[in-house]
Amino acid sequence: MCQQGMFAYLGRGILLILMFLVTIPAKQNRDHKHNRIQRRPYHVVNYRQVEKQILDDILSPSIYDSHIRPRGTNLSASESDGPTIVLVNLYVRSFEKIDDVKMEFSVQITFRQQWNDNRLEFNDQKGKIKYLTMTERSKVWMPDTFFRNEKDGKFHNIIQPNLYVRVYPNGDVLYSIRVSLTLSCPMDLELFPLDTQTCHLKVASYGWTTKDLVYSWKPPDPVQFVANLFLPGGFELARLDLMRCS
Repeated sequence: MCQQGMFAYLGRGILLILMFLVTIPAKQNRDHKHNRIQRRPYHVVNYRQVEKQILDDILSPSIYDSHIRPRGTNLSASESDGPTIVLVNLYVRSFEKIDDVKMEFSVQITFRQQWNDNRLEFNDQKGKIKYLTMTERSKVWMPDTFFRNEKDGKFHNIIQPNLYVRVYPNGDVLYSIRVSLTLSCPMDLELFPLDTQTCHLKVASYGWTTKDLVYSWKPPDPVQFVANLFLPGGFELARLDLMRCS
C-alpha cells in the first residue's frame, strides 16, 4: 500500500505537479541581636532535566522495544490490534533537474511522517512540556518507508544530520528528515517541445501490508512548496494531485 503524489505535470512550459536554589541571607536587626530571619529557598524546576528523565523512563529497554510495531488507534473494545496509521506530508525545497533524456527528475524535500505509539505516552507536567525531541531515530519504532520510483537518494548530514524525532504527551511521534531524491519519470515526448508530462513521487512500506501499516496524506496541506519555486529546463508547475494506491 502506498501514497502517491503527482508532483508534476511537466511541460515545456508546464510542470503539472531549556535547578537552581536561591537563598536570601537574613539581615541583622538594628540593636545587633543575632535573631535571623529565614526565608524558604526559591525552587526553579529544570524542565530539560525532567525531559531527560521522562525519555529514560519511557524508552527503558525493560518497557519499550523499538522493533515492535505500535498497535493501531481508535480500536473498539473487542479489538486488541490494528494497522498503524502513518500520516505523511512533505515540503518541497527545490527541483534540481528535470531530465527528459534519462526520464527522471531530482528534488530536495523535507519529508515528515507522524504516527501514534501509545507506549510513549507521558505526563506533560501540567502543560509545561509540549513535546520531547530526539536526534536518534533508532530509539523508537519507525515505519519502513521507501520511495517506489527512486533511482538515487541521499540524506543531509552537514553540520549535523538534518533530522529530528518529536514525541508528544499523547504518544504521537513526528519524524522529519531532509532528503534529496532522483526519481524516475516516464515521459511521452511526442509533442516535444510543447509536451506536458506527469511525474510521480510514490511512498510505500517496504515490508508491511495494509493489515499492519496504512499511509495517509496529512491534512490540511500534505504538500507545501518553497516560495518562488524555480523549475529548470523551462518547465512550469501546473497542478498537484494526491492519490492513494495499493
